Amino acid sequence: MLKRSKKLFVLLLACIMTVSSAIFPKEVSGAVKQYGIIVADKNGKYSFYDLNSKTKAAGIEITQSGNIMVPLKKLTSLMPALSFSYDSKMKKAAVVNISNGRKVTFTKDSNYCDYYANSKSKPVKKSMPYKAYISTNSSVMMIHMSALKWVMSVTTGVKSFKTAEMQTTGYDTYTYSGLIAYNPYGAVSAIPKATSVTNISNTVKVTIPEGYSVAQVFNLLVKKGVCPNTTGLYDALNNYDYSKYTLVNEIVKNKNRCFRLEGYLFPDTYEFYRLSKPEDAIGKFLRNTESKITAQDREKAESLGYSMDEILTIASLIEKEAGNSEQKAMISSVIHNRLNDNMKLQLDASIFYVERYIKPYITGDINRYNSYYNTYKCSALPAGPICNPGKASIQAALNPAETDYLYFYSDENGKYYYASTYEEIQAVSGK
Repeated sequence: MLKRSKKLFVLLLACIMTVSSAIFPKEVSGAVKQYGIIVADKNGKYSFYDLNSKTKAAGIEITQSGNIMVPLKKLTSLMPALSFSYDSKMKKAAVVNISNGRKVTFTKDSNYCDYYANSKSKPVKKSMPYKAYISTNSSVMMIHMSALKWVMSVTTGVKSFKTAEMQTTGYDTYTYSGLIAYNPYGAVSAIPKATSVTNISNTVKVTIPEGYSVAQVFNLLVKKGVCPNTTGLYDALNNYDYSKYTLVNEIVKNKNRCFRLEGYLFPDTYEFYRLSKPEDAIGKFLRNTESKITAQDREKAESLGYSMDEILTIASLIEKEAGNSEQKAMISSVIHNRLNDNMKLQLDASIFYVERYIKPYITGDINRYNSYYNTYKCSALPAGPICNPGKASIQAALNPAETDYLYFYSDENGKYYYASTYEEIQAVSGK
């Protein structure tokens, strides 16, 4: 039995931010959320702006209660139809829509703004979701993102959109948690496609980390605006014409394999067109993967008695089991030695793969792949790779260290121990 460590698989998801009160006011949260802003011109053409600031410059702030606050002066400067003025003595800001004469004034620490239908009308108090305040970060007046609706041509000239709507239209939801649209000339109805918005590139760069699964890669492509949804990507994966790609064509048909392309989406930095067809995105991955696997790699795999698909499977196990690159050749030797001795691999990473990256993404009997990927249950290798390994792991799979080790163990400090017998590894691990 291959003994794994007492690794503390502690996933530190909380982003610890130490922010002094000199930077953020008490009402402002140190949240990492960022919001994009799009502004329409008189022809209805939108432009994108990022008003998120990590310095003392005026930028979007999020209150502890989740209110999205925008820097009034900077925001109005993006709209030629609006004029801004500020009375420092009265702590009052005024915004006028030049095209329709509407005016609204905001006073520091007030939950109300004064709305004027035109230059001759009397003010009408309008309630705001959150008070206006002077930012201690940038010393500018901040208002709730929706408060400018009173100065627009129609109150529906301001609208916010969530990630689900952004993803279907090609926006980067990996960076931005939401999008706020302003139209001084008319209503904001639907979210415009990102490809039609000025200041947003029609291409997007995406870096795929080593060890990402198919599910993680597809989710990242959607978050970065490459594809509108994962459904199309999975459909393309299942129905793609792989005849031009030797590596994929060489995969032995196996009904017990979950995702055909697991192991074949080579970790690298790619540039995609925004809102790409899923087939185009997959094709880009496969062309790159084919170029990374050399004729020498294929010859080496054959000399070891393995197909390239089996080598990629071994590499994927190494990728997930090795805590650092120095251990890859050693772990590779353990895997090869156990395979040569017809021993079960018994690697924890294979269990995690089934639980985290297969079961949540399939329908029907979610346990149907357990015995084909769980290396405590299946003999020899799992039905396919458990992630997309990087070049170093592939080379380690092809060039294992020369040892007689059958066991390895890593402690909570990340130190690795190797042994040839079960008794030896027990003595080290204390199990």
